[in-house]
Amino acid sequence: MKNKEQTTVERIENIFKIKISKVKELDGDVNYSNEKYVIETIKGKKHIVKIFPERDEWLLAKEESIILHQISDKLSFQVPQNIPLPNGDLFFEYEKCKGKLLNYIEGDFIASVPQSENLLYSLGEKIAELDIALQTIESPVLASRKLFWDIQNAQMSEYKIELIKEAEHQKLVRFYLDRFTQFVLPIQHTLRHTIIHGDLNDYNILVKNDSIQGFLDFGDATWSPMVNEIAIAMTYMMLGKNNPIDDITPLLKGYHRINPLSKQEVELLPDLITTRLCISLCNSAEKKHLGQDTEYVLISEKSGWELLEKWATINPIKIKNTFLNTTGLDTVEQASKQDVLQSRRSLTGKSLRLSYREPIQMTSALFQYMFDEEGNSYLDAYNNISHVGHSHPLVSQAISRQIRQLNTNTRYLYDSLTTYSTKLLKYFPSKLCKVFFVNSGSEANDLAIRMARTFTKRHKIAVLEHGYHGNTTLGIEISSYKFDRKGGNGASANVIKLPLPDSFNGKYQTGLGFADEALQILQKASEKSCAFISEPISGCGGQVPLANGYLQRLYTYFNNEGIVTISDEVQTGFGRLGQWFWGFEMHGVVPDIVILGKPMGNGHPIAAVVTTEVIANSFANGMEFFTSFGGNPVSCEVASTVLDIIKNENLQQNAKNVGNYFMERLSELKQKYACIADIRGKGLFLGIEFMTKDKKPDTDTANWIKNQFKENFVLTGTDGPYDSVIKIKPPLCFSKKNVDEFIRIFDELIKKKS
Repeated sequence: MKNKEQTTVERIENIFKIKISKVKELDGDVNYSNEKYVIETIKGKKHIVKIFPERDEWLLAKEESIILHQISDKLSFQVPQNIPLPNGDLFFEYEKCKGKLLNYIEGDFIASVPQSENLLYSLGEKIAELDIALQTIESPVLASRKLFWDIQNAQMSEYKIELIKEAEHQKLVRFYLDRFTQFVLPIQHTLRHTIIHGDLNDYNILVKNDSIQGFLDFGDATWSPMVNEIAIAMTYMMLGKNNPIDDITPLLKGYHRINPLSKQEVELLPDLITTRLCISLCNSAEKKHLGQDTEYVLISEKSGWELLEKWATINPIKIKNTFLNTTGLDTVEQASKQDVLQSRRSLTGKSLRLSYREPIQMTSALFQYMFDEEGNSYLDAYNNISHVGHSHPLVSQAISRQIRQLNTNTRYLYDSLTTYSTKLLKYFPSKLCKVFFVNSGSEANDLAIRMARTFTKRHKIAVLEHGYHGNTTLGIEISSYKFDRKGGNGASANVIKLPLPDSFNGKYQTGLGFADEALQILQKASEKSCAFISEPISGCGGQVPLANGYLQRLYTYFNNEGIVTISDEVQTGFGRLGQWFWGFEMHGVVPDIVILGKPMGNGHPIAAVVTTEVIANSFANGMEFFTSFGGNPVSCEVASTVLDIIKNENLQQNAKNVGNYFMERLSELKQKYACIADIRGKGLFLGIEFMTKDKKPDTDTANWIKNQFKENFVLTGTDGPYDSVIKIKPPLCFSKKNVDEFIRIFDELIKKKS
């Protein structure tokens, strides 16, 4: 039985009266059923043969051939042209199929040659030339085509996101496709439309002697916004580039010279490029899932992920302004930082402080990166509020989806409150079974103290030195970090202050010594306290883990004395510590009340008090507890989504792995530099303490390091009683690569300071 190549050769020889000496089947996209061959006659002349088993593909090929025939004489480069049969027909019969014979365009794929600035500029000109020629053509066939490869149909690829195996990659694609939906889809009907090639990738462009010879494979031609054409070419030409944004500008400049783009079109290019990249990566994921992952299908996958990951670290304003500058259009104007600063100062009180001596004006953020108005990108090692990452698409979508459906006060029934409560309480010991929702950690701390006072009918509160529990009047009253510092009035009569059990800077090496001292203070107090509140790791105390054994000893006493134990997990909760989901777990205790805040909604205002049934029941004393917005439908949907992300993206394990790696790298620097006195913390909640040569807190060095980190585009903070501790508490998607960047800069800074 003859194979298909032999059959094809015989058929071509018969029809075109030629003798074929060589034949080779070409790889093709598995999305299409057509077959492609390159043949060579005995006289050394080459041709391309295409066979179309499917009628729909043949009809598209027929339209393509007609269009290319109409525009070929308007182009300074070659495009595929049918070689007519002796009777003038463009297609020949092939069994039950149709086929065509095409001219062979000599040259090398642009992917395999050095891409000089001149070559890219020339490519831009040729693409523009093609689009101008195609503008003269009308095609109802292509206008009615709905192709998933077409950027304007990006939503057709969304279902494939679930087929991407890596959670980090999934969220990247989800973010950029969501941007298309939000910022491109609503306005793309207003853009200039024309027939476009639709797939000018680096294997569809032929080059010879540093000159563009021709474009191949118009099988994805469609009626689409014209700007999509240059966006697609830019996408593929960026692959593998060290500086993709700057390196691609000659291509854009060449296109714009021949076929000027509007400012709107240029401003859309960043989103169009990432959208096309995501479509390609989704296609690869689907083909892998179906077992169709041929070399042809996956040829751009690795470099595609590298480009998308790199893109996420680049300030969007820088990208947009680079493209606008390239085309000679006005750049995006941001409000002057000084104007914003002056306006803020005129409108707000002096007590509202800003980070850094020279404040930063942020314009956007993505995962572990933040971007300012000057085009700079910052690695965020400090913003623990964005727990699962800035601008996480699933969080954004949860807010948008729910607020379109229902958002109301909490006097009505709705599923999201009970659904989220059930999900949340699964992370707690069975004793902690009641949840009260509020809007912030400050409110939650306030509510917890009210509960403790109601339950015990006592008033005094035992707190830790340097503790911080919120900005309400009651929160400040129980926060040593506030009442003991400038502007504070010291501990009130309602507060029993206990020394912070800091085994590095304190009087004792173990928690038992601190606990014994605390017990003496408590027993000497004029009145038994109603509650004891503490953070498992004292953030404002300088990232100090409470000394081992301290809470266990004290909790035994408190439980025997009927004193309510409160764990403030606003900073340490939701898997930040890596090994433990909650900070109290690292101390081997179970509190009576747990405070949740900051990371709970990834920046959306939701917080909670989780407590026992007994305490919850005692609080129902006739005075209604009501909050207009605490636990509203939108907040619950967001918080539920955050829990899902932590689980599905394995962020608690990431906090453990990256946190351990961070500690190892920091410990190496501690061995090198005497100014680093201590490295401490757990997971991605770490502290670096500085001391002078005479063992005194080194506030100057800590603040110099913090501000120098900022100059090197890394965000950190300082804290502790003497502001001598660098705080590290990044989004949980922080990576080992990010750690390496942090350590490299840190090493250079200390070396410079020394």
